[in-house]
Amino acid sequence: MTKNSFDTLPISNDFMFKKVMENKRLCKKLVGAIMQKKIADIIYTETEKTIEPYYDSRGVRLDVIIADDKRTRYNLEMQVKNTLGDISGEPVLPKRTRYYQSIMDMDMLQKGQDFDELNPLVLVFICAFDFFNEGRYVYTFKSRCLENLALELKNEVTVLLLNSQGMRGNVTPLVKNFLRYVNENVPIDKFTQEVETEVVRLRQDKKARREYMVLSTRLKDERMEGRREERAARNRDIALDMLKDKYTLAQILKLSRLSKEEIYALAQANGLQVVE
Repeated sequence: MTKNSFDTLPISNDFMFKKVMENKRLCKKLVGAIMQKKIADIIYTETEKTIEPYYDSRGVRLDVIIADDKRTRYNLEMQVKNTLGDISGEPVLPKRTRYYQSIMDMDMLQKGQDFDELNPLVLVFICAFDFFNEGRYVYTFKSRCLENLALELKNEVTVLLLNSQGMRGNVTPLVKNFLRYVNENVPIDKFTQEVETEVVRLRQDKKARREYMVLSTRLKDERMEGRREERAARNRDIALDMLKDKYTLAQILKLSRLSKEEIYALAQANGLQVVE
């Protein structure tokens, strides 16, 4: 991270969005406008919470988690890119919403609690792209019966995809202007000016700058570790195929980049012989 990169972080950056949403007044105002209802209070705010359901499962770093005075829990996420899956090549956002719901439910429901103790859950993804290309400000999803759309499976889960490039739909002026601000980085009304003031303040905050540097370094390390694991897995696949095809140890060492010990262990685990 360079000094200038932090000095120009926009609200669409997930780190900046998290930090701005730590301002309880701004967060409550935005959520109330999105939900089109008055929220008396935000009971608590958590930003950048990492949840790992099991020690060997995929953890997820959540942007902002809040709960209102009616027990409804909200997860607010900023999504800049419409990321595609490495395997399917399809957008991962739909399955991301599924995973986020599942881990938040597990986080809410402690061992021994009944299912009816699960709080209502709203997942809000503020997207800098139009996922469905229909020009809507917001796409709202609930579980409904395909045979009779009037029947709702009342699991109290709502997924909202907000579109910063939207042009139509029933949203409040505050939400409309905030989405435009996300897209253009230019304050439009009193609320977006307040958000912009907070963004400018945070850019000058030394503690926030250090947090961003630490996070950037950690994410870089995670990406490097992921690439190392991918290369290691690829090398093991190469070695395994060569073992099956009776290549010599010298040939496997050269092409797979595995050590002699690793090749013998791989052969033993798969019931194969190493050709010297």
